[in-house]
Amino acid sequence: MPVPIDPILERLEIRKDPTVERVDAGPRLKSRVAVLPASFNPPTLAHVELLERAKDVPGIATSAALLTTRNVDKGLFGASHGHRVGMLLGLELPATGVLVSNAARIAEQAAALRDVFPGEDFDFVVGYDTLVRLFDRRYYNGEMHEVLATYFRHHRVIAATRGEFDVPAIERYVESTADARTYGDRIVPLNLESELMHVSSTAVRERIVEGVSVDVPPRVHQYIREHKLYEPAP
Repeated sequence: MPVPIDPILERLEIRKDPTVERVDAGPRLKSRVAVLPASFNPPTLAHVELLERAKDVPGIATSAALLTTRNVDKGLFGASHGHRVGMLLGLELPATGVLVSNAARIAEQAAALRDVFPGEDFDFVVGYDTLVRLFDRRYYNGEMHEVLATYFRHHRVIAATRGEFDVPAIERYVESTADARTYGDRIVPLNLESELMHVSSTAVRERIVEGVSVDVPPRVHQYIREHKLYEPAP
């Protein structure tokens, strides 16, 4: 039976403290779970590849897409959160859940997951830019070291390649950044297939406006067309 989406989104909007809810009706996720937090505006082939490839990381049993309704760097534009959930649910990937959180930062998302799913273990799949933000003091209120210590005590970071940032680039960043180097054994590089390393939701939206083919799964493409998402205003 489908999970009602609108009440969940309304609850998340009202809540001030970070929390997370599961919106798919699949079986219980088996630990460890590789969580991919993103805006999914829209979900792309690169997102799907990350969710699937993350299951190959040692110790990972299942994966989950985590839609973040609040973003530290962006406002809401493009598809509504309800439509983004609809696109994610349409993927129907095996052993992959769909979660929604009102927490913008990974450390807050991690704390919410520990609170809501106390019996499960989670690692986070991130791109290079998010990896850098994780160790950027500007995104903390003067308590970065404490937050990082708590996070890495419970979770790993699965750092995926993207664009020009390949595995050697990730390793160089970790080695050259003192705070990242401290937790180097908890940061696992994940090599994404080269043809998908450059796929982004921004580029997909631009191509939809131009009326050309897009790098999204067929069911997502169908959903976009049915709901006339990302089309230019008349």
